[in-house]
Amino acid sequence: MRDEAKLCDGVVTLAPLLPTGPEEAFDLQDPLPPGLRERWHGELPAPWRVHGPALAFAIRAGRPAGTVALRPAPAGFAGGDVDLVYVLRPEARGRGLATRAVLLACGYAAAEGARRAVILTPADRPEAAGVARRAGFVRRGQIGHADGTLSDWHMRALVRS
Repeated sequence: MRDEAKLCDGVVTLAPLLPTGPEEAFDLQDPLPPGLRERWHGELPAPWRVHGPALAFAIRAGRPAGTVALRPAPAGFAGGDVDLVYVLRPEARGRGLATRAVLLACGYAAAEGARRAVILTPADRPEAAGVARRAGFVRRGQIGHADGTLSDWHMRALVRS
């Protein structure tokens, strides 16, 4: 990790969640919120790099609030694009923590060489796109999945600082 200070904005801190072994995705001192592993489609996180496996961070705001993860964008996107996935614990919602975490993760991805970030949200839940909008993402279209569901996709250019 380049600079731990860049993973904190004074309210939210991102702390790496590291794999502990093939059977355990993360150190369970900071358990993942329900649903995150399912959204990764079974991939286990490992050190992230552009075109590489995912990297997950705990979102902390005094105490664990959720997780945010980066992984290579799905097929059909350009090289250097990263997919951003975030989940907050119910008690942490409504305070802007997810938006802050997404912005910190975007800064990290840009510093590592990513060009753009993508967030997928369920097309049948337009309220789910709120974090993406507040973090400067623009809705670009929809993606169909093998199970028949649709996701809206949102894109944001990343700038190295």
